[in-house]
Amino acid sequence: MKKNKVERLMLTERAALEKTALDTLQTSLGQGQSREVVERAACEVSDRLNSLEAALSNGDLAAAGRLANSLIAISRQIGLISFAQVAGDLAGAIDNNDYVAIASISRRLIRQADATLFQALDYVTEHLSEP
Repeated sequence: MKKNKVERLMLTERAALEKTALDTLQTSLGQGQSREVVERAACEVSDRLNSLEAALSNGDLAAAGRLANSLIAISRQIGLISFAQVAGDLAGAIDNNDYVAIASISRRLIRQADATLFQALDYVTEHLSEP
């Protein structure tokens, strides 16, 4: 009997982090507060991604659309440019009820989150930490 094998796709595109957004946060809030904002935003993104996956599994496109739009707003605030673009693609697919695209883009969004969130957290650890 042949077993089905599930493979996880790896992110092949470069995750874009707009460091000027993070630097602007640091300038306006200071190192400690800007780091806290980025860490809180990363947690929010993670929580909303989990909620998004649940909404999509339950077929609740209205909730999924709201969550995708909130992910766009949060990610732009902390410079997660490529993540925000993919979240925008997902919001568009949801608006169009394109179920094939929704499935594909939602998986891509999760891959982007893995890469981009760690990139942002690494940046704040290296550049926005108090000496």
